[in-house]
Amino acid sequence: MTDSNNTSDGKVNDSGDNESPKTVKPQDAEPVESTRGGFGFAQSGLPSLSRVTSVLALLGGIIVVGLLFYKVMVGFFVPLFMAAALVVIFRPLHQWYLNKFGNRPRMAAFATTMSIMLMVLLPICLVVSIAVGQLTGLVRRTDLNNLQRTLETTRERFGLVLPHSDQYHQLDEIATSLDHWDKPDLVKTEIAEAKQLIQYLDAEVSERSPDIPPAEGSAAANAVDQLAQLRKLVEQQAGLANINDEESLAEASNRIAVEEQFHSQSVTASAAINTWINDSLGGSIRAQAKMLTNPREKELAGALRSAREFIQPKFVQISGATGKIVTHTLFAMFIMIIAVFFFFVDGPSMLQTIMRLSPLEEEYERQLLLEFDKTSRAVVLASILSALAQGILATIGFIACGFESWVLLFMITTLMAPIPFLGAASVWVPAALYLAVVDQNYWAAALLAIYGAALVSQIDNVIKAVVLHGHSELHPLVALLSVLGGVPVFGPIGILVGPMVVVFLQTLLEILNHELASADQEAKSAAEPATGN
Repeated sequence: MTDSNNTSDGKVNDSGDNESPKTVKPQDAEPVESTRGGFGFAQSGLPSLSRVTSVLALLGGIIVVGLLFYKVMVGFFVPLFMAAALVVIFRPLHQWYLNKFGNRPRMAAFATTMSIMLMVLLPICLVVSIAVGQLTGLVRRTDLNNLQRTLETTRERFGLVLPHSDQYHQLDEIATSLDHWDKPDLVKTEIAEAKQLIQYLDAEVSERSPDIPPAEGSAAANAVDQLAQLRKLVEQQAGLANINDEESLAEASNRIAVEEQFHSQSVTASAAINTWINDSLGGSIRAQAKMLTNPREKELAGALRSAREFIQPKFVQISGATGKIVTHTLFAMFIMIIAVFFFFVDGPSMLQTIMRLSPLEEEYERQLLLEFDKTSRAVVLASILSALAQGILATIGFIACGFESWVLLFMITTLMAPIPFLGAASVWVPAALYLAVVDQNYWAAALLAIYGAALVSQIDNVIKAVVLHGHSELHPLVALLSVLGGVPVFGPIGILVGPMVVVFLQTLLEILNHELASADQEAKSAAEPATGN
């Protein structure tokens, strides 16, 4: 018993006396391996230099290899993300197939993947191909005659017909080009043309003979007087000698004074011309509307030619890159399909591996996975179903109103529907305006506007309420900014990825806040006994 007690309670020294057990000091603590794969210490002792060097080298290697891994995998981000989202959305269908095939995961994964291809990918490819064909035909049918007929209809509908439009445009051009001190001959010619145009147009408006001058005190008479004063300054300029070294100071000052008067008078004359144009056309707003809707034929042809010159190289570039775009798209779709299959087959084991390698606590990992599942259903499923519903309902209205390119309108409406503050209204509102302004089909325009406002744009709220089941959504401003910022970064899929990034950032910040709160609570708990002692 004595030997046993000596062995358990203390050590026997060389002299046979018992020694008390040694107290382990913090600086003498040995490192112990933690359950998360890191290294801790038995007490609060500092690690050795070799251990710190080893950990730093390991972290450096992980960062370098992680960057290389990022470069390798960054091109597959969008296909993998879409595959993960599809797996979450179609998980009930996969579970049904799994029960149907007797818990054979590969058969169930293959059946679910084929169903996704038939229900999602094939309709998308079909709609895009038809819409592109309709867009190409619409661009080819657009010519000068169509634009002229459209403008003529618009002018007649809103009372914006402008007789002698070429003369008004010519006078407007002269009003903006009178301030040319270094071109006196050109200014004289423009002054003469402007006076002649004002007298002619004023006579046409007031229905009097062009030989009769404008009424005294009228805007036309004031414009003619201002042009006459400008001509006097131009003639006075011709009598002045050019500035040179032999010119006296008085002559130079006189020339400078005349030049300043010329610039001031040119502005006054231009303002007088614009005032008369506005008065003769019914006010400044109506005058601008008439000038815009009554362009000269050469201006309209030039604008159409410029538009074609701008668009044609784009079509050439797109046509030249069609093979590359198609190849890249098909490859991305192939990666997505393969990823969907393996996510269904090995998804649980992949998640376990990621959770085991992740330095986060298991509770936080599960929180992130739960947030991805919830966000995928809230953002992806709700947004897609809402966009499809709005696109289908709007297309029914477009077909009823007689639009031929309804597949193109369906695709545009579906793409615009998820964008906050714009939505499907950015398509059906211009369509209703087109029916009223161009086709003059007011009943169809009114019915389309009522149908779009009452049903198409409101179905979004109904679908999201059913799918989300009361889950909180992003603030509309945050949602808009995340969509607008996500598209340039991730492409069209950024409409869905952008809001999810914001949600994940919010989740990570909540985790960080929880960690800081826990650390603060532990510090307070540790400080309370010390205070009590």
